[in-house]
Amino acid sequence: MKLKHIEVFNAVMLTGSVSAAARLLHVTQPAITQTLQHAELQLGYALFTRQRNRLVATHEAQTLYPEIQRLMSQLEAVRRLSLALGRQGGVGLRILIVPSLAVRALPEALARFRKRHPEMPISVRSLHSREVAQSMALQEGDVGIVYGRITHPALHVEKLATGRLVCVSRAPEPRGRARATASTRTATVALEDVLRAPFIRIDENDPLGAMLAEQWSRHGLQKLAERSADITVQTHHIAMLLAEQGLAPAIIDSFTARASTAPALRARVIQPEVPVELSALLPQNIRSPRPVAEFLDDFRAVVAED
Repeated sequence: MKLKHIEVFNAVMLTGSVSAAARLLHVTQPAITQTLQHAELQLGYALFTRQRNRLVATHEAQTLYPEIQRLMSQLEAVRRLSLALGRQGGVGLRILIVPSLAVRALPEALARFRKRHPEMPISVRSLHSREVAQSMALQEGDVGIVYGRITHPALHVEKLATGRLVCVSRAPEPRGRARATASTRTATVALEDVLRAPFIRIDENDPLGAMLAEQWSRHGLQKLAERSADITVQTHHIAMLLAEQGLAPAIIDSFTARASTAPALRARVIQPEVPVELSALLPQNIRSPRPVAEFLDDFRAVVAED
């Protein structure tokens, strides 16, 4: 199959009709029909049968489609990379960051950065850690900030800071804000004790969720965790917000916990203590512009103050 055949085949699989595929690809219906006929002639078998004005994929087409989807995904990556290469040098500072770190740490770091670069354009995209790595590999950002140390042949990893896992839960209104803050930094709770009651967990597709799963598996607490997991969420910040409402305790990272402004939220360090690392992802073998290094210095300074 030629690339044109593949593009039309994919469009018909997505839309289910020649007319809809033509609109999707901005071509005429006869052009779609002719391309399909050429593809089927070249292959020697039919890709679609017509049933009630809709095209229904044959068994052969259904077998081909997963491979076509992978190819289209690769073509999209090429398109995104080619666009990113053309935009370099004229878009200022492009930051890719996980959602929870965009709540407090990022605004404070950018406030410092703006003092040195008041007119520099800045774009921020909030993505999950693996999505940040994928976009950075396609050079869609100048710097990515993630949890953990994500390895990728196209990326260089720099350590930014190390925090720890904490259990956050709703508590009675403290008498004094300063006293409450000091106590939450020293309070601890055993992981096993947290897992004995319903709790909010992070999805295992997230680095923190995977880290948690590894911890309770290592300590023989997997069955206990599976019975107690009450709510599963995708982001650390959502877990904290649900804990603030008293739905259940949540296990999150200390950086996210420090972004809370709720006076009734208490944080206790998980024991045994589990470190949580923040990393910066940068293009491999490409010297980053000076503003990137300055932004990372500002970000390190903000998270170090906590």
